Amino acid sequence: MDNLTRQAIRWEALWLRFQPRTPMGQRAKRSLSPFMPGEETEWQACLVEQEHLLEAFRRDPEWMSRMEIHLSKTPDPTQTVRMLESGEIPKASDWFRIKSFLWHGWHLCSMVRNEIPGFRLKREASEWKRVLSLLNPDPPLSPNFFLSSAYDSRLKERREQVEKENRWVRKAEEQAVLDVERDFPIQQNGDGEWVVDRRSPHFLDMKNDSRVQLVRETPFDGVFCPVETEVLKAARMRREEANTDLEAVEHDVFQQLAETFRPYIPFLRDAILDLATLDVQWARVKMAESYNGTRPKWEAESYRIQGGIHPLVAESLKEKERTFTPVDINIHRGVTVIIGPNMGGKTVVLTTVGLVVALGQFGFLVPARSCSMPLVSWMTAAIGDAQNIREGLSTFGAEVRRIVEAIKRDSTGLLLLDEPGRGTNPVEGAALSAAMTNDLAKRPFWTLQVTHFREVLQGTEVTVYRVAGLEGIDRFQDREDEDWEKALEQAMDYRLLPWSGESIPQDALVIARLLGLPSSILQDAWKRIGNGG
Repeated sequence: MDNLTRQAIRWEALWLRFQPRTPMGQRAKRSLSPFMPGEETEWQACLVEQEHLLEAFRRDPEWMSRMEIHLSKTPDPTQTVRMLESGEIPKASDWFRIKSFLWHGWHLCSMVRNEIPGFRLKREASEWKRVLSLLNPDPPLSPNFFLSSAYDSRLKERREQVEKENRWVRKAEEQAVLDVERDFPIQQNGDGEWVVDRRSPHFLDMKNDSRVQLVRETPFDGVFCPVETEVLKAARMRREEANTDLEAVEHDVFQQLAETFRPYIPFLRDAILDLATLDVQWARVKMAESYNGTRPKWEAESYRIQGGIHPLVAESLKEKERTFTPVDINIHRGVTVIIGPNMGGKTVVLTTVGLVVALGQFGFLVPARSCSMPLVSWMTAAIGDAQNIREGLSTFGAEVRRIVEAIKRDSTGLLLLDEPGRGTNPVEGAALSAAMTNDLAKRPFWTLQVTHFREVLQGTEVTVYRVAGLEGIDRFQDREDEDWEKALEQAMDYRLLPWSGESIPQDALVIARLLGLPSSILQDAWKRIGNGG
């Protein structure tokens, strides 16, 4: 699909609703490509997985909630894996990321394997657990990472020494404060400072006391803090040495962990891909559940859509307390034509078919009651006004260019045309539209075309559908409703019906009447087409 096709079927708006939960899934979304001809087996396998996920989703809401929680909390270990590959030694925060990834991945893999045994994952839950255990030497398994003494007996000894020196430092700090407060009737604040009023008889004495120092002064008071004693200096130096010894042991442990994990780099790579795959599939199912999606099946020669909807259009109509009329259509190789009145929903049919087909080829369950379709190499839509002002192309010129680009392609695809030829004068437009239809009918790809030109239906083998149109049209001839939109909605039957050669309904003047066009103009128009009036 090119950008104009995406815009025409409102692809990007729906694509934004497809939201994988993990960073790996988000990356996979950005690189997601449609299934292409020759990939039918992989395509169906992907869709069957989603069917199973959707069944589990609906069968057990608690299972669904747990899936959501684990996916939303799974971090991305990719950078840490790269560090291992390059020979670097990951830090504690990196190992925490790896362990959290393994913890949530183990649970996700176990949940999916239990519910959907055939789900395509490269690694089994038992492998996840085994690698997770390397970062969890003390049972039970948990998502938190800590350098347990079980990794190296020296860790316990060094930590005890650090704590011992911490106690000496705290004792020396407390003694220095007690010595000052024994001689002066003051107490430290929460910031470890003494605030002394300048008028206090102790202010000058404290300024001259070697155990404290004045750190700042205002016109009203002075702020003092303790001076580091020799005892405190020695205690802090011993603590620093103890911390240095502990860090050296921790570095040894981190280095040993890196060496232990390097053989598992292939597992971690596969695990990242597994989680990305699962996340993308889950996000597909979450979106499909919102429109009650169904699996599109493969069929080589035809698109068969029953009960197709465009979710965004359906939601917009629902806000107006209106309903979307589902699309039932079969599109065979060659040309399928839709005829019917203006405002009869023909363009909506084009965009609905385009969206259903695009979702199907991108491996989504589709918004339809049932669907079968081929896989094709391209889809192009010429819907709406695609004129290119910068290149000086009119609406007609831009439309012709897009059709030319489609015709030039050797591979098979789907072409969606909205009233080709409408952008030029009616005589030439009708002739050109009929000629293009005749040519497209002989080509090996599929064309779905909307038209108002009778000439398109003459002399060419095409499949034709008509919009059912206005029901009881006569009763709307003299209607004076101000709420024309409601009247039109009530009157219009948007269903597609196979056309069997009957006369094409002429509803344009009735619609114009409902829209408020003066009766004098309408009467003149009726006379000109020979219907009296």
